[in-house]
Amino acid sequence: MSVVDLLISSFPLLLKGALTTVWISILGIVFALIVGLIVAMLTLPGIKVLDWLTNLYVSFFRGTPLLVQLFIIYFGFASIVRFTPFQSIVIGLTLHFGAYISESFRGAIASISKEQWEAAFSLGFNKFATFRYIIFPQAWRRAVPSVWNSLIDVVKASSLASVVTVEELTSIADQISSASAVVLPILLEAAAIYWLLTTLLSVLQQFFERRYKYVNS
Repeated sequence: MSVVDLLISSFPLLLKGALTTVWISILGIVFALIVGLIVAMLTLPGIKVLDWLTNLYVSFFRGTPLLVQLFIIYFGFASIVRFTPFQSIVIGLTLHFGAYISESFRGAIASISKEQWEAAFSLGFNKFATFRYIIFPQAWRRAVPSVWNSLIDVVKASSLASVVTVEELTSIADQISSASAVVLPILLEAAAIYWLLTTLLSVLQQFFERRYKYVNS
């Protein structure tokens, strides 16, 4: 079988793996956004215990490799709670990128002037309503570039699912290249699919950035 024939015949298998990659990425993105926002909001009250806990969480998950975190989740906790490979990669992506996204949100929220909080309180808004209707919409616009970069990184980092035996794009590409002894073309084909996925996210990022720039102009 020629290399071209192998690439054509392997594409459906890689596409199946890519669908798993997309599903992992979607879950990782959604949960990381939720975790990141919750952690950022926990810093608002200025309670020392909450500040200490959120700083510890962010410091650990930003300061250690995602691969090590996956090993801890999948192998380290096996005697306490047994996560499936799929659950392990989603939890790992959520906690790891939730830490980065929380810092993006926290910085964006902190960039909103205190006068806006005070003006909202003077109009009768409580703290939650002020955050929901005044502070967060502005913070979200400012956080879009850095948050979206983290979301793109989620897609690329989903390739680590192969180390916990999830049959996603990288894992299937490795299986095909091992079985056929044709390594570079198969890996390049898989890389092209990753490139397509991240390019689509980059296009969406540019769309949202232009939209918010237009709204703010």
